[in-house]
Amino acid sequence: MATLIVTFSKIDGSHHYVAPVAQGANCRTETITMPATGALSAAATEEIIELLADADCWVAISSDPDSTIATDGTGTARKIKANIPYTFGIRDGEKVAVEAA
Repeated sequence: MATLIVTFSKIDGSHHYVAPVAQGANCRTETITMPATGALSAAATEEIIELLADADCWVAISSDPDSTIATDGTGTARKIKANIPYTFGIRDGEKVAVEAA
């Protein structure tokens, strides 16, 4: 079965980077078997999420993502390619839904 690894993290705001850099400590990770919605949701202090899939897939990120994502490219789903890490901003209470492309 295809899976998506989801890692929630904070942004290290103590340094001046060209781009935000995730903190390595205190991150939380879950593996979602497609199709499904993750069990973890972002905490108030978590501002970024990294996604790494082992198959091309469609993902939706929101407080109530739809696990039956519209795979025709419409709606809130976005397509990600396999084996490439993607980083997105995330808000308190948001989680991830995924299905194979």
